[in-house]
Amino acid sequence: MSSPNISEMDIKGRVIYETKNMLTIRTGRGDIRVPKVGRLFLFRLPSGKRVIVLGDKIVGRPEERVKRI
Repeated sequence: MSSPNISEMDIKGRVIYETKNMLTIRTGRGDIRVPKVGRLFLFRLPSGKRVIVLGDKIVGRPEERVKRI
C-alpha cells in the first residue's frame, strides 16, 4: 500500500468492511481504518492474482461503482 501518511505504509491484512470513503483492514495488530482517497492498494485475489487499485477509483458505495463501469 502507498499512502501520504507514513504510518499507513505496508499495512497487511484482510479487508473486512468498506464504506464510501474508508476500508477497514484486519491486521495482526487489530482493525485499522484507512481512507481510500490518495492511497494505492495492492489486493491479492482468491485466485492468487495481485491487483493494484488507486483508492480514488474506488471511492463511493459499491452499488454506485458498478454503475460507473
